[in-house]
Amino acid sequence: MGWRRLAGVGLMAAGAGAATAFVLLPLALRGFVRGLQLTVNACVWLAASLGAGMDAWSIVALIGRGAADALSTPRALGVIVALVLVGALALYGLRRLLGIEEESSR
Repeated sequence: MGWRRLAGVGLMAAGAGAATAFVLLPLALRGFVRGLQLTVNACVWLAASLGAGMDAWSIVALIGRGAADALSTPRALGVIVALVLVGALALYGLRRLLGIEEESSR
């Protein structure tokens, strides 16, 4: 009976992996293309700024203002908060895991 259960778990894992890849692959591809597009636009903007005679500090100030504007949108703040929560949960889980391991080794 054990090998049947193991085969069932293997089939469920393969199905879940295929479903996850089916959902996440287009999102990852769209994100990659968007990142590539933003990088090309940034290079063109930087070349145009340098060609217009802007000094380095003006360019850095514009980049900083643009980054602050991009991070202050509700969507970006939501993503940042979600990442902080996921990191906190991962840290909590790691501490519990290491705490259990320390207690069992004593």
